[in-house]
Amino acid sequence: MPNGTDLQFYILHGKEERYLEYKCSMIWTGNDTTKVKIAKAMMAMANLRNGGVIVVGMQETARGVWVPEGMTPQQIASFTQDDVAQWVNDYSTPAVQFSIGALEYNGNQFVVIQVQEFDTSPVICRKQKIAGGETLEAGAIYYRSNRKIESAPISSDEDSRELLGLAVDKGISRHVSRLHRLGLIPTETPNERDRRQYETERAGL
Repeated sequence: MPNGTDLQFYILHGKEERYLEYKCSMIWTGNDTTKVKIAKAMMAMANLRNGGVIVVGMQETARGVWVPEGMTPQQIASFTQDDVAQWVNDYSTPAVQFSIGALEYNGNQFVVIQVQEFDTSPVICRKQKIAGGETLEAGAIYYRSNRKIESAPISSDEDSRELLGLAVDKGISRHVSRLHRLGLIPTETPNERDRRQYETERAGL
């Protein structure tokens, strides 16, 4: 998990990336339009290798240029782990795994949401939500493409192959771990086994 210095980098970077999204200051409990945007970004980042980060409390001063603005104590307090998880995961399956916390930088407070990549299978939006022109689409698999920095339903062969590759890698890793637990494949590499055998024989001299 990134430490405080890493999180400060996200605040100062000022440009949205595939793994990084900014949102203006807001109260979580009062703005369904922005909730939809944040939920969409969280689902999309959960489908990326290594996940992503959302920083709330920024201001867009020019197209694509974001600067720190900060949030009020009331706004910070509204972003609880339980409230955000309950709202976002009501629309996603499997549940998005994330951590949320407040960060102080240069006298200003920000909310930082750190989204983890999915554990076993890609995150899918499971029901529709429309708010202020923003829509969560039932059945959509949200993704953040290399071609355009936005959270949108997956639509290209390249993105589909990338997501499938991540899912396959995870499946293979789980299968190998299962074989290790069953003792069907060795947990040591040949070099480790030879070194252990050498140390055992040397100790007996």
